[in-house]
Amino acid sequence: MEIKFVPREEIDKVKWNSCVHYATNGNIFGYMWYLDHIAKDWDALVEGDYESVFPLVWRLGRISGKELHQPALIRELGIYSIHVLSKPRVERFLAAIPEQYQQISIYLNEQNPIPDGSRFKVEKQTNYQLFLNRAYEEITDGYSRPLMEKLQLAEDAGLVLTSSMKPEQIAGFYKKYRPRRQQSEEIFHGMQRVMYNALHRGWGFASSVLDTDANPLAVNFFLYSHGKVISFMPVVSPEGKAVGALPHLFNGLVRQHAGRPVILDFNVSGNNQMAIDFGAKTNPFFKIQLNKRRFIWF
Repeated sequence: MEIKFVPREEIDKVKWNSCVHYATNGNIFGYMWYLDHIAKDWDALVEGDYESVFPLVWRLGRISGKELHQPALIRELGIYSIHVLSKPRVERFLAAIPEQYQQISIYLNEQNPIPDGSRFKVEKQTNYQLFLNRAYEEITDGYSRPLMEKLQLAEDAGLVLTSSMKPEQIAGFYKKYRPRRQQSEEIFHGMQRVMYNALHRGWGFASSVLDTDANPLAVNFFLYSHGKVISFMPVVSPEGKAVGALPHLFNGLVRQHAGRPVILDFNVSGNNQMAIDFGAKTNPFFKIQLNKRRFIWF
C-alpha cells in the first residue's frame, strides 16, 4: 500500500468526499466542507487513489513547529477507508505522519484499532449511541426512572418542541448559556457555518424547546450522516434544566425517529449521564498523543 502526503490545496475534492462517503467508518467530520469550515489548517495522508484518507489538522505550536491537534466541534477524525481497517493498516498510517508535526494530540475514529506496542500514549474515550430501530415504547422501556421523572416535569410544564430556530439564534443561545471556557469566536462562527451547510444539503435540522410564553429553554442541532443522527450542540438554560427541557428535546427526537434504521449519536467524549439515562450504549474511541520535539510523553 502506498501512502503519500498531500497538502490541502492539492487534494482531489471529489475523490476525497467519495472515500469518506463510502468508507466503512465514514462520518460527517471527515467531509471536506466540514473540515474547511472548522479546521483552520489541515493536510492529509492518502492511500493509493483515495482508497483511504487521513486528515491532519495542524496549528503552530506555542514554542515552534507544527502540531497535530483536535479542533472543537470535531469529536474524532483518524483514518477513513473503503478497506477493513486492520491494526497493520492503521500502524502504517501512523508511521507515515511526517516528522514536521512535532507534537500530536488527536482523536481517532471508532473503527481505528490501536496497534499493539504503539509508540503513542493512548487514552480511551467514550461516546454513547442509542439504536432507534425499535418501536418507541420498546425504546422507552430502557429509560431510567430519573429520566422518566424529568420527562413528566416537561409535560406538566407544557413545553413545546419546534424546529423553527435559525442557526444564528441557536448559536446565540449557545453563547449565552455555555460556560465561557467552551466559547470562542471561532467556535461561534464555525457552528453557524456547519448548520447552514447541513441545512443546504438536507443533512440536518434544528430542534428547540419553548415554554408556554414561547421563550427558548433548550436548543440543539442534529446532523445526519452514515446512518446516524448526531447531536451537534445541545444547550439548556437554568430555567430549562429545572423543568427537564433538554431530556424533553432528546425524547422528541427519539419519538420522531423510532422504528427507523438509524442510531442516535450523543457525540460526547466522556461520561454522559443523560445518554446513560436514555439507555444508550458505550462506543469507545481513542486519543493518541506524542511529543517528538522533546521525546517524552506529555
